[in-house]
Amino acid sequence: MLARSLIASFLFFSYSAFAQSTPLPSLEKLQSLAKSKQWAHLLHYRKHPFTGRYISQNDSPNFFLATNGKSSLLAELQVDLKQFLITHRVDNQSAQCQFPARYNWLKKQLPELELVDQSCSELEQWRNELNAEHLTLIFPASHINSPSSMYGHTLIRLDKKDPTSNKLLAYSVNFAANPDPNDNELVFSWKGLTGGYPGVVSVLPYYAKTNEYSHMEYRDIWEYKLNLNKEETDQFVNHIWETKDTFFDYFFFDENCSYRLLALLDASSERIDVTDDFTFTAIPVDTIRALQKRGLIDDTEYRPSAASKMESKSQQASKQVLEQARQFVEQPDTIPTTAHGLSEQETIQALELAYAYARYLAVQKKQANPVLRKRTLDILSARSKYPDTAGFDDIPIPTYRDDQGHLSQRLHIKAGSTFSDTRSGSRSDHLSFIDLNYRAAFHDVMDPPQGFVPGSQIQMGHLSLRLWDGGAVRVQQFQMVDILSLSHQSYFQQPIAWSVSGGLDRFIGADAELYGYLHTGLGKAWLTSAGRFYGLVQAQFLADNQFHKGAQFSLGPRLGWLWQGEHIQAQLETNWQGLSWLDKTKRTEVKANLGWRLSTNSQLKLEAKSQHFKRHQQTSEQHEVGLALNWYY
Repeated sequence: MLARSLIASFLFFSYSAFAQSTPLPSLEKLQSLAKSKQWAHLLHYRKHPFTGRYISQNDSPNFFLATNGKSSLLAELQVDLKQFLITHRVDNQSAQCQFPARYNWLKKQLPELELVDQSCSELEQWRNELNAEHLTLIFPASHINSPSSMYGHTLIRLDKKDPTSNKLLAYSVNFAANPDPNDNELVFSWKGLTGGYPGVVSVLPYYAKTNEYSHMEYRDIWEYKLNLNKEETDQFVNHIWETKDTFFDYFFFDENCSYRLLALLDASSERIDVTDDFTFTAIPVDTIRALQKRGLIDDTEYRPSAASKMESKSQQASKQVLEQARQFVEQPDTIPTTAHGLSEQETIQALELAYAYARYLAVQKKQANPVLRKRTLDILSARSKYPDTAGFDDIPIPTYRDDQGHLSQRLHIKAGSTFSDTRSGSRSDHLSFIDLNYRAAFHDVMDPPQGFVPGSQIQMGHLSLRLWDGGAVRVQQFQMVDILSLSHQSYFQQPIAWSVSGGLDRFIGADAELYGYLHTGLGKAWLTSAGRFYGLVQAQFLADNQFHKGAQFSLGPRLGWLWQGEHIQAQLETNWQGLSWLDKTKRTEVKANLGWRLSTNSQLKLEAKSQHFKRHQQTSEQHEVGLALNWYY
């Protein structure tokens, strides 16, 4: 509000007689307070991982009263304290009203000053409206088809004291980038990686966020009740007031939604100090683990999405019920009292599934559809005529939460050998090697699947070094990004399977050269009792002087089978790049992987790969096998 934003302009000209007559603590005392961890938390000070500068991560001038408050904890403390000593201020005009969390902390640290509370009616009204007694961390699970939500998201719900109150009517605290609505997803991803957007703290009704994640994005939600007491909760609310009209530069990997919420919690309690665990990355599920490690989580609750509920009900229904549910939505006929050939309970099941399917279609179309809206109301009207329940079992709680899966970083050590066969020259080579791989984040389809979305893969920052038998060491691969979504087909949902990856790689062989690549594919995936089958049309762009004209663009099928069991993981895949441009070499790759889960954070893995090259009448084959140990940390 305007009055609050103008405080900094007249701070040095508004001292009262009381402020002028009250001596400040000694410089030594102030220096000691300025060096305290909690004062740094309140001002969001962190050491920059690259420059080494110790400055505030808040990028709004109105977050500081001192002109150099962003870079000097002592200067900000001195100016803040002088302003907090001013009495007889007009309602809502004091610095206490602008920075209540700082004021409360300093008042406790310096009781000898006998700081006098000033009138802040707007702040009090806001606190009373929120009526926060407890805090609950909300984790909408990862949504691989959204660039901003591939790793999941976190927000905090402000729960009321009455345990019987409707949680959907509570408020929630969210931190997110404030993007340009005209930016496409590619621009959004780039700006999100490089701090191109301001990140803002917002307070919204929880039902609005729940609707967005569980209906609009069809994401399951986990709720983690935090064990902050009332005093800590009040300080959290005070600090939200201080930050909600400011901004922080948003970075997708580190200074993101989850990291910023941890920083807000750090500022709320002397016993919370979590953000120092995260320097280069802050994956949402890892921030939850950090809170658990410090004993800050009391209880958890699962809230399934609308899509999960629909799929659970679909699996319990007969084929006739599923077909009737689809007809209720797609055919313009009047909905009968009892569907032909179905019992009364089966009719109820068909109506409930029809409503869920109609809502799903509305979300998919992302626009108002008056015909579909009327059909949905007709389905609801028909369902209201049946008082009985549909008889569906409740959706089971997942065996593993997202935070109970393997950790996000991975070390991969592999011993193996390669051999090649060039038929035109009748030459065969056999060489041994040792690979040392590091992956920054965070899961591939051959990792232990517990706690992760089945058929999903997101890898970033994957570096592989290879030591050959002769002593040569070189970079074998650097993967900037590798995303694979094998969401399977079901009766009501027909998602597209897709993939994208890019970086540097080599073909099999000690003399293979490093090349740049970009792969992308689109297709379908199907889940059966025998595993997940998938087929994609994959396009590849390869660039290096080893290719004719310096590059190759090719196209072909990528077919595979995937098994993600509790203890055993297996994959067979072939990729034939039969159509090629620039460089006319046709390439085929076949790979087979077998994994054995030793523990939550360790896996033994057997890998085999063959590559076949054909150009004109010359062909060659290269093969590689290896035994690897994966360690997640």
